[in-house]
Amino acid sequence: MLDQWLQRTALKNQQNNASKTFVVCDENKQVMGFYCLSAGSVSRQFVAGALRRNMPDPIPVIILGRLSVDCSALGKQLGVSMLKDAVLKSKTVANQIGVKALLVHALNPQAKQFYLKYGFSCSPIDEMVLMLKL
Repeated sequence: MLDQWLQRTALKNQQNNASKTFVVCDENKQVMGFYCLSAGSVSRQFVAGALRRNMPDPIPVIILGRLSVDCSALGKQLGVSMLKDAVLKSKTVANQIGVKALLVHALNPQAKQFYLKYGFSCSPIDEMVLMLKL
């Protein structure tokens, strides 16, 4: 399913400036993983207290829209490396414009645990929406 998203949607979104997709390839130019970032906002009711303090409604965020690793690269820390890259890119943007957090919609409980392990917090309204303060 995520492969289909990369093939069908990523280029269109990039051309329309809706999101930017970052792709990791191996030496044979095979896609090993990718993620995308876009601008967004979230209602204060979806944000934990510390993140919403003194913030407008809605709160400006960067959305980590997709993060996918090829099956052959599982267990090689590629997902962790891409997440770190996404956080660094997001922090750079946050230092230049007003952005409070990196937001992700976890697709399943395993993805949720992955993001929790790296410092994301669950929304008080939807536990599959997670945020990392930038």
